[in-house]
Amino acid sequence: MTAPVFVVDSLRPQDLPAGEYVLDGPEGRHAVSVKRLRAGEDVVLTDGRGHWAEGTVKAAEGKDRLVVTVPGGVREEPAEQPRITVVQALPKGDRGELAVETMTEVGVDAI
Repeated sequence: MTAPVFVVDSLRPQDLPAGEYVLDGPEGRHAVSVKRLRAGEDVVLTDGRGHWAEGTVKAAEGKDRLVVTVPGGVREEPAEQPRITVVQALPKGDRGELAVETMTEVGVDAI
């Protein structure tokens, strides 16, 4: 099974001075109260900007705080090349929404 992924505001090497990250706020509440993660379970943290880290739950504190140990540190994925940009005229009706949805699904970088 794939480890659950949690989106954090910022995830850079300086955000993990002791090799630990505290997941709190809405994501922490979801991890503790909904997913019911406990010590020893694997998780993945990402900031959605190419930085990510694999970790293990060290402790669940209260109802909205999860302490994650990140032994491997933060990894960075380089941006894919080439970037794909699509320029489209405004279509009639609701076809514009369908066009944007389809382009997003196939991996267009900018519309």
